[in-house]
Amino acid sequence: MNLSLKQLKVFLGVANTSSFTKTAQAMHLSQAALSATIRELESQLNCRLFERTTRTVILTEAGHRFYPTANSAVQMLEKAAIELLELGRQKQASLFLGCTPMIAAGLMPQVLAQFARLYPASRVELVDSTPSELLKMVEDGDLDAAFGVFFSQLSGIDRVPIFPTRLVAVMSADDPPGTLTSTQASLSWRALEGLPLIALPKDSPLQRLVEVTLSKEEITMERRAVVGHMQTAIAMADGGMGIAIVPSFCEQLCRHFRVRVLPIVPEVEFSFYRITRGGRESLAVLDEFTKIFVQAAQRQP
Repeated sequence: MNLSLKQLKVFLGVANTSSFTKTAQAMHLSQAALSATIRELESQLNCRLFERTTRTVILTEAGHRFYPTANSAVQMLEKAAIELLELGRQKQASLFLGCTPMIAAGLMPQVLAQFARLYPASRVELVDSTPSELLKMVEDGDLDAAFGVFFSQLSGIDRVPIFPTRLVAVMSADDPPGTLTSTQASLSWRALEGLPLIALPKDSPLQRLVEVTLSKEEITMERRAVVGHMQTAIAMADGGMGIAIVPSFCEQLCRHFRVRVLPIVPEVEFSFYRITRGGRESLAVLDEFTKIFVQAAQRQP
């Protein structure tokens, strides 16, 4: 037995209209071709499915029994076909993504290379900008998603945590400031007392988190410099200008500088997020990209 989707759809069409002529017209078949399809189906099933008269076409008992099975099979096959077509479309779709400059420089090169190997038919366009600008682009529909530390949950934005991160201290590998040594594996917040701080602007949510933590721990650091980007802060730490306090996902980029990255205890942990516009259709290819992104982030020391 070798039933086809076409045979099942022709059978259902005739059963629903009680007319060979109407079904042939609706399915853009000649009446002869439609009749031949029904005969083939009846031959394979070894039973008559319709009683034909000069005025109407009605289902036989066998036809009535076969109808629900045929209807269910067609619905399932069509649903599966639609899902596979959509999956294929998504895998070949373009992705418009955003991230902060730090992520663009530290993680995205290896993520994009891995994604291109696994999904050569897909194309990714990347924008690096500030969290506030990325948020606006997601809200406006200019980006499919953005990756970063987005501390506030806003209406109209779906914010999904994808991996945890924590605050770490970055300092010169050759000339650690103050009483810090080159052999330390970690440091306490208390050890930062009086040391020069390379800070981000006051309106930076990340810097606010640093300031709140310093205040909670009753630590006063000597403010040496305020810079606009974390890359600059790391570069200045490399130059011996002080200590930069940054998220641990920056460790990948830190490898390009002569710096040491030390965890600070007690740990201050928070989430790294993927944001999308609320109510936007989920893209399978975006989920696959996110998995690769998370794997790259978790490979960091």
